[in-house]
Amino acid sequence: MKRDKNKNPELNNNDEKFVKVKVKHDHTKLKVVISLLLFITVFLAIYIGIIISRWQNLALDIIENTPSQIIDNQGKLITEIGSTKISKNIPLSTIPENLKDAYISIEDQRFYSHSGVDIPRTAAAIINYVKNLGKSSFGGSSITQQLVKNITGENTSSITRKIKEWCRAITLEYVLEKDEILEAYFNIIYVGPNIYGVEMGSKYYFNKECKNLSLEECAFLAGINNAPNSYSPFDEKDNSEKIKTRTKAVLYKMNELGYITKEEYETAKSNVDKGLAFSKGNISSNARNNNYSYHTDALLTEVINDISNKKSISKEFATNYIEMAGLTIYSAQDTKIQNHIENEFKKSTYSIKSKNDPNVSAQAAMVIIDHTTGQVKGCVGGIGNKVARGFNRATQAYRQTGSASKPIAVLLPAIDKKIITGSSIYKDEIAIFEDGTDEGYSPENYNNYLGDITIRRAVESSQNIPFVKVMEQITPRISINYMKKLGISSLTDVDNNINLALGGLDKGITPLELAAAYSTIANDGNYIEPSFYIKVENRLAKTVVKPNQKKYKAFSKEVAFIIQDLLREPVIGSHGTATYCKIKNIDVAAKTGTTNNEYDRWLCGFTPYYTAVTWFGFDVNETIDFNKKNPSGLIWSNVMKSIHTGLDGKIFDKPYRVETAQVCKHSGLLASTECNETYTEYYLRNTVPKQTCVNHKAIVVDTPITREDGFEQ
Repeated sequence: MKRDKNKNPELNNNDEKFVKVKVKHDHTKLKVVISLLLFITVFLAIYIGIIISRWQNLALDIIENTPSQIIDNQGKLITEIGSTKISKNIPLSTIPENLKDAYISIEDQRFYSHSGVDIPRTAAAIINYVKNLGKSSFGGSSITQQLVKNITGENTSSITRKIKEWCRAITLEYVLEKDEILEAYFNIIYVGPNIYGVEMGSKYYFNKECKNLSLEECAFLAGINNAPNSYSPFDEKDNSEKIKTRTKAVLYKMNELGYITKEEYETAKSNVDKGLAFSKGNISSNARNNNYSYHTDALLTEVINDISNKKSISKEFATNYIEMAGLTIYSAQDTKIQNHIENEFKKSTYSIKSKNDPNVSAQAAMVIIDHTTGQVKGCVGGIGNKVARGFNRATQAYRQTGSASKPIAVLLPAIDKKIITGSSIYKDEIAIFEDGTDEGYSPENYNNYLGDITIRRAVESSQNIPFVKVMEQITPRISINYMKKLGISSLTDVDNNINLALGGLDKGITPLELAAAYSTIANDGNYIEPSFYIKVENRLAKTVVKPNQKKYKAFSKEVAFIIQDLLREPVIGSHGTATYCKIKNIDVAAKTGTTNNEYDRWLCGFTPYYTAVTWFGFDVNETIDFNKKNPSGLIWSNVMKSIHTGLDGKIFDKPYRVETAQVCKHSGLLASTECNETYTEYYLRNTVPKQTCVNHKAIVVDTPITREDGFEQ
């Protein structure tokens, strides 16, 4: 429609153009807004669809209420993983109509007409919640909602959880028939002390199968649903009147809703008044044992965390999923290795009683890893009687490491940065180091002071002073950075101190993390986060989750080999601290560790096949008195020798870039014809000594010395 300019003489041509442009611009804006809203709507729909689909799949697996299986690395069954709940699945066809009607009458009278949420009851519950300013529970849960709670293990009354529950209940109704929901409900609900499902409830209270329950017995079972333990007929407290009142209330509701006749109601009520014939049945044979091995305990913790994170569900929900969804969990466990560790830990040799409390015994932990995969092949976290899902010292105990951390805190950064070599000479003598205090830090050697010695010799008998001097050069800050790259997660700002060289830590390190760090050295500098399982599959053999192991290059294979070879010295050296760890025809690298007052004893080491770490001590610090021997070393040696029996001989592979030189043991310099004690040392490129030995005089590098090639000595 054309505008009549005469009707608006004030509107000129330019004004008209402006209006047209403005209208066009507004239309464009509107299109953008509409497009954006459509995009957001579609995005939210897809997102909600994914969440619903994920929940739906998990729920359908769980309602099978089937225990999961854990399989070892050879495909053999380790154990079934079901909760300790006493339960037994039965089909809905064997559940009497009276029992179905009793539950529906008292719990959810509109069950067959609603779509998961009973709107009238829910509305009333919300009003009550608002009136009480959020101090009351929502209540009003339908049978479907109750099933959701049992599936997820989530039972808080927060508004967000309640909204999730409503959505999940509606989803459940969409994918399941009403009878399927009832069957799952009757098999999963809590009915008594650790008793789940109406079949076991029937046997517990009346010593009969569910299908043989009388009308009044059905009413009793349905009536206790809101608080089973409050209506127990087997308590010392007399609950008979309470039971009668509640049972008759259920019968009244059944009659009111037309599920039973007036005559049936009166007869059943009379029987209730006379007293129900309770008879406690023996259901112990249906109880499950969840006192699994330490390895399985650690596996379950890892799998629960991984499923919880991947599926964005609570740990309670993830736990129920594992215990009820009939999964197949492929463990990293090598059962032969696990058995060797467990058998060693049972030996009376290690049963040392506390001098402070005769009821307390020393403890130990051991972890064995295939360092090429990061898979934990064996794990034990304690001596003596194991508690179900109890404290696992292998994965949870943070202990001071003593000299066991020297390879990762000192050798690794110092060699990688070319500050030292295996033949670098340091003066092993009484010394005081600056540590920010007036007194200074004055560590002592476990053995005698040896004067001028090579790093290799210091590693052999674990001399302390040279390592503290090296720490001064590399600085604790650099050391911490390297340790973190090896997966040590417990370091704090307090550890930025020179006594880090000797394992003086703020919190300590777990055996598992220390094993992962040593595994990195054994695995040619490649860090792989340790894992206790390989994958988890559902009943359809579809992978549910795999471990998301961190994997990266922490340092070069050349550096790794040099440390590998240096750590052979405690095993093969005449002054070695771990000579008892030798394995015929197989290279062994090992490092002992002893903390102040001998509170903690360690043996950390590896072969080309496996990395193993063992700790021994008391949970509460106390000196270990073990006939002047290292109990960790004894455990490590016995187990590792056993698991290597029958394996081919194998040595650490020297990378071609690693250089060799014949050096003098006394000076650390290139050997001359006059040197009568020489050995072959391994070096990174450009770090071979430039000077030849003269009169075996050492060049001491207590402070950094700059080489001709620009690297620090």
